[in-house]
Amino acid sequence: MGLEKRTIKIIVAVVVLVLILSLVGLLLGLLLPQRYVELEVWPRSEEYNWDQPLIQVRGNDPGSWHAWYRRLNEFLKVYETSIPEDPPRAPCSVHNRRDQHLRSDPCDIAMRRWAPCTADEFYGYARGKPCIFLRLANIHYWVPEPYNMTSPLPIPPEMPQHIREAMRHRPAHQYGDFVWVSCGGEFSADKENIGPIQYIPADYPPGFPLSRLHTADRIPYSARNMPDQVPGPLIAVHFENPRRGVVINVECRIWTRDIFYDPKSRVGRARFELHVE
Repeated sequence: MGLEKRTIKIIVAVVVLVLILSLVGLLLGLLLPQRYVELEVWPRSEEYNWDQPLIQVRGNDPGSWHAWYRRLNEFLKVYETSIPEDPPRAPCSVHNRRDQHLRSDPCDIAMRRWAPCTADEFYGYARGKPCIFLRLANIHYWVPEPYNMTSPLPIPPEMPQHIREAMRHRPAHQYGDFVWVSCGGEFSADKENIGPIQYIPADYPPGFPLSRLHTADRIPYSARNMPDQVPGPLIAVHFENPRRGVVINVECRIWTRDIFYDPKSRVGRARFELHVE
C-alpha cells in the first residue's frame, strides 16, 4: 500500500511539473517577441508599415526620390569597403561618382556588377526605374533546407522558371546551395502592371548563398541571440518599366523546403507598394 501511495505521489508530481513547464512555455511565447525568418525590404520610410509599405516616386522630381536615395545610402553604409568580396555581397560604396570620390579598382568592378542599383545611378529612382534591396533577418536559429537539382525531393510546380534555370546552370555540388528569391505582382492587375524586373547582380543566381548566411548550424549556440557581426548579403530587384500612375502591389518570397508559402504569413515573404508617377 505504501509503495502504491508513493507511486501515485510521483505521478502527481510529474503531472504538476509538466503543467507548470507548459504554462511557463505558454507565457514566454506570449510575452517574448516572436522570431521568424524575415525577408527585409529596403528602403523604408520613417513610418514603415509591413502591411502597406509604400514607395512613391516621380522620376523627374528630385524632391520626390532624394529621400529614398538618402535612406538607401544610410542602409548601405555598413557595406562600405575598399576591398569587396568576390562576388560582392552589396554595392561597396554609397558615394556617387559625380562627387569625385576615389575608389579602389576592386570597388569599381563591384559597382559595375551592381549597376544600375548603385549610388552612381541614384539606385534608378531618378529615372523612375527604382531598385529595392532584399536581406534575410532573424536567421540565428534557422537551418534552411534548400531546393536543388541534386536532391531526390520534387521541385514545386509553381517555382518560377528563372529559379529552375539558375539551379541547372549553377548546380549545388559545384557552387553551393542558395536560398532562392522571387518577386512579382501580388494580384492579377499587379502582374500586368509590374513590367520586367531584373535581379542584381545580374550575373549571379537570384538568391542568398548559404555559405554567407550565419544560420544556426554555422554559429555557436551561445551566439544565436546576438546580432550578426557581418551584415548579410543583399539582392537588388530592379523594376525596369513599371506602369506609371498606378499603385503596384509587389510580393517577394524565399524558396526553401522547410518554409511553406502562406500569403497571410510574414515568414519568408515581404510585400510593398510601388507607385511611380
